[in-house]
Amino acid sequence: MSASFVRVAGSGRRNDGAEVMWTIAEGSRGRRWRETVVVAGGLVHSLLYETGVDRRFTHLELATRAGLATLHPEGDGTLHGNVVRAQDGVEHVVGVPFPPAGVLLVAGSPIAAAAVAWALVATGAPTQGVLELDTVTLSLGPAIDPTAPIRLSGAVDPRGVPVLFDALIWPLERDDEG
Repeated sequence: MSASFVRVAGSGRRNDGAEVMWTIAEGSRGRRWRETVVVAGGLVHSLLYETGVDRRFTHLELATRAGLATLHPEGDGTLHGNVVRAQDGVEHVVGVPFPPAGVLLVAGSPIAAAAVAWALVATGAPTQGVLELDTVTLSLGPAIDPTAPIRLSGAVDPRGVPVLFDALIWPLERDDEG
């Protein structure tokens, strides 16, 4: 594994006290950002958020009490995927406007906020295509005003690692790997 790839895991707390456990595994095709958020011993959500080598969002899988969401951008400037809810079945997400430089925020997710902040360092603020996925309802919020600053729920270090309270960080690689 290349020494230049970020491959770390960590834990900590959001500012509301929720416990967060996360990993970032970077490779030749981009990064996989994973996270669980726990409140009072109960799982709030589990997230997989992927970015390409250009740091742009490529894929999301989110599991919450409300159901499962899978989203990905298409080359035609739209977002696609599905949301599955226990009582409602499958809701198809088809053709939601989402330009190549679009940003997908996930409410209450420090790792998604870190991925977005890390991307914005390299690509600059988007001029359009900012959406937010609500983790309670699994609905996509309306596009945020592109002239307004993006408000991220937390800070990141230069590697793109989320800064949390009581943070612990470990390498993902084993010590005996060379």
